[in-house]
Amino acid sequence: MRVFVTGATGYIGFAVCNAVKKRGHDVVGLARSATAIDKLRTAGIHPVQGGLGDASVLREMAHDADAVIHCAFEQSSDGVALDAAALDAMLGAIDTDHEAFIYTSGVWVYGKTGTTPVDETARLDPIPIVAWRPGHEKKVLDARKHTLRTIVVRPGLVYGEGGGIVGMMVGQAKAGQLAIVASGENHWSTVRVDALAELYALAVERAPGDSIYNAVDGKPVKYGEIARAASRAAGGDGRVDSIPLEKARELMGPFADALALDQFVSGAKAMRELGWDPKRPSVLEELAGTKVA
Repeated sequence: MRVFVTGATGYIGFAVCNAVKKRGHDVVGLARSATAIDKLRTAGIHPVQGGLGDASVLREMAHDADAVIHCAFEQSSDGVALDAAALDAMLGAIDTDHEAFIYTSGVWVYGKTGTTPVDETARLDPIPIVAWRPGHEKKVLDARKHTLRTIVVRPGLVYGEGGGIVGMMVGQAKAGQLAIVASGENHWSTVRVDALAELYALAVERAPGDSIYNAVDGKPVKYGEIARAASRAAGGDGRVDSIPLEKARELMGPFADALALDQFVSGAKAMRELGWDPKRPSVLEELAGTKVA
């Protein structure tokens, strides 16, 4: 297949490009800068210059591809509107020859879950920072037509290769700025970035239409344990200060509630239906082997 990937040089998107290419597909990646274009070329991925605001580019690439994997999201005040417009552009360009369209959401749409792991049938109760996500998921799933399979992937907390929120925490610890929001006793459901990328590659080939998959692996890990491990990875002693939730909201807005969210999420459906094997070193094991110079 010819697979078009948005966010192709991003943390998740670049891993997805490599995983899809490894399975023998022709990958085209959206890239905004000359540096990003060079990164894709070096990896053997065909670059196309553009961003989420370039509707004509998105329409052309989506129309010419057999499948689309949408990983990009712009972290700005216009991000939600850009995402909606990008979906309209790409979904509107798809015809009967297309095979799959995969949209990247996230487990934060479940809100606080309780200690019984939730699966993809659970009621959504998104926290404010992702309150818009279910509507965009529906836009994608409702676009199923003819042979097009529409798929939503909901990653957990993504770690590995020094990126994501965990990588950010190690950087903050190195700078002496890492602090836990609230008690840190809440749990995060996690997935390593390479395992997540493999789920996308399997989904683009095998997932039936109207599918939703939680991308998480193993037992949820306490946020405070991850923070203390990040401190040690940065050369510290594992001691981390805490900030009351209300104060954290003043400092970082709705992201504070995401960090304090307590979630137990199941990834069993992807393992069962797609043959996905996400087993990797856990986030704590990975941090234990990380030392930042």
